[in-house]
Amino acid sequence: MRVLITGSTSWESQAAIRREFAKLSSDTIIVTGDTPGIDAHAKVVALEFGFAVDPMKKTNADYRAFPGEGWKGLNVRMLATGIDLVLAFHADYGKPGCARGTQHAVTLAEQAQIPVKIFTQ
Repeated sequence: MRVLITGSTSWESQAAIRREFAKLSSDTIIVTGDTPGIDAHAKVVALEFGFAVDPMKKTNADYRAFPGEGWKGLNVRMLATGIDLVLAFHADYGKPGCARGTQHAVTLAEQAQIPVKIFTQ
């Protein structure tokens, strides 16, 4: 199972990640981006659980496709890798003007009928 982790660059707690990773099967592959916060924590916790990690980075093509918002291209590419589940961690999810990258990933996942779980704490 491929699980995309997305969320806040200022997320500090690993407790919620551990709680959710404990529910996943041992053959899980964690896919995440290249930012501090939830991406960095997800990589550390995934290794603690023995999960494979597929870290992805923004590319020049992402910035060409989405000038000034390369994260959108990264979200598109991460979801295109065959994601089975999205776990989104953002304390400000749903607040106007906040969590733009997380909301973008969630919207794309929902459009693709990929299950999504959102955590605000």
